Amino acid sequence: MRTLPASRIDALTDGIFAFAMTLLVLELRLPDGLPISSAADLVAHLRTLGSEYVTYIISFFVLAALWRGNISLRHRGEELSHLCGRIWLFYLFFITSVPFSSSVVGHYGQFAPAVWLYAANMVILGVLSMLLLQLDMPRARKGEARAAQARLLLFIAAAAGSVLVSLIEPHYAMYAYLLNGLSRFLPAASKDPAAPPAASAEA
Repeated sequence: MRTLPASRIDALTDGIFAFAMTLLVLELRLPDGLPISSAADLVAHLRTLGSEYVTYIISFFVLAALWRGNISLRHRGEELSHLCGRIWLFYLFFITSVPFSSSVVGHYGQFAPAVWLYAANMVILGVLSMLLLQLDMPRARKGEARAAQARLLLFIAAAAGSVLVSLIEPHYAMYAYLLNGLSRFLPAASKDPAAPPAASAEA
């Protein structure tokens, strides 16, 4: 079976997350040529960036949570199956799509389709993350995988909630992602009873 070095996937993953998270902030800019002649004018124009800034904050911490979540997969073996490597690449493709979907919802969040585009991006990332957990997490750490899957289900539910809110009031739809804060109240990872004790594993 063809395999890929896990360290190369890890390096690519870190680089893409760093780049995508940096691109997010580039959307926060005032257009050139604005008629700013006083501090009051500047403050007034900065206030118009409110929705873009909220989207930036949400998207940054969404990416941070996804990056932190995939660290749990980093204690696997030295190699990945070719199938798993391809799924990682699809996952990273949709990570690089986050700045675009964030830009659309930041500028046009008053329209439901912009919210739907962002939510679709998030749902696809959540589903691919769950698939990677199934394929890449060692059997001895299935308890951690179950806890991570519960957090991912909450993540997907928050995206679905944003779509529902957008049907009523699109302007408030992005706040549905604050539901991810509830993940701290989910059960912690449980040890797999089939896993060997730590002392035995080291012996």
